[in-house]
Amino acid sequence: MPQILTPLKRRPETVRAAWLMGKALNHYAPRYLSEIAGTDERPTDRVRPPPPTEHASTGRKRFDPNELRSGGFTVYHPVMTAEDVTDFGNVDFVADPFLYPDGERWHMFFEVFNGDREPDAVIAHATSRDGFDWEYQGVVLATEQHLSFPYVFDWEGQQYMVPETGGADDQTVELYEAVDFPTEWRRCAVPVSRDHGTDDAVVFRWDDTWWMLVGDDAIDGTHLYWSDGLRRDDWNPHPENPVVVDRPTAARPAGRPVVTDERVVVFYQDCENLYGERVHAYELTSLDRESFSDRELSASPVFEGTGAHLGWNAGRMHHVDPWYVDGRWFCAVDGNVNYPNVFTNEHWSIGVHVSAKR
Repeated sequence: MPQILTPLKRRPETVRAAWLMGKALNHYAPRYLSEIAGTDERPTDRVRPPPPTEHASTGRKRFDPNELRSGGFTVYHPVMTAEDVTDFGNVDFVADPFLYPDGERWHMFFEVFNGDREPDAVIAHATSRDGFDWEYQGVVLATEQHLSFPYVFDWEGQQYMVPETGGADDQTVELYEAVDFPTEWRRCAVPVSRDHGTDDAVVFRWDDTWWMLVGDDAIDGTHLYWSDGLRRDDWNPHPENPVVVDRPTAARPAGRPVVTDERVVVFYQDCENLYGERVHAYELTSLDRESFSDRELSASPVFEGTGAHLGWNAGRMHHVDPWYVDGRWFCAVDGNVNYPNVFTNEHWSIGVHVSAKR
């Protein structure tokens, strides 16, 4: 932070003013200007929600990460911001969106952060019939701990969630099941309880085995666990743990992996210079109960800030939840503004990205 701004930013009223200015210039102004100019980039045809899949993945025979961005676009304005949340006080930001389609509507689960609350983050829910116009429904999961990264998936007709719990100091990964989807959840297992950091975690099924990649910011790395069954405590640690270490550009999971008949592609946050600058794509080149290896794909990074002076995703993008629907990729993403030292860092919001039809 520039030295001239430091004493000013320590004053609460100055911080609040900077935050409001950031909202006005990066969220409101671009939206209004695009509406006035008639340049709103939302496509005219809706993205219909498919039936839920039982595969804890996007499920497709083949996948090339270049398809995510080929001929597509990220909508010019966010579809969900802090102002849309009506039941958690003066919210600072929303982030980490995960989608769940039920054939009639899209469900979105995401982190809601309010630094004045204790705990400071909960999981909220919104719905949409076309993927672009979203209606906020309310907080659906709150505990005594910080909650974020609500990775939601379906298995054998039951919905599950693996949220990050406890923040940077936590050392567990918890599995929740939907008691009354989408509003009521209860913990049904603790797959990981170890003496290492457990940041964002992703779950997927491959070769008749459940796998979980768990980020660990303390070592800029990743731990791997496996299990024959989903609803079990204390999954088996991989013998090569940590399978990734000292790789700040790609260690913390950045959204739902793409699992196909031929490969698994995992997305990671780039945290080398700033938290969550961009999203990298890695293929798992070896994955079994004895070995692990991965490699970055040529299409990587797949998402990053636009670099513009203003805009909801001008500075950073650190999350993607991709779904293949009607010949195109429909992705929930998040982004932050540029110049965080001026506008404060609390401007993460949620948008959607649509690729071209194939």
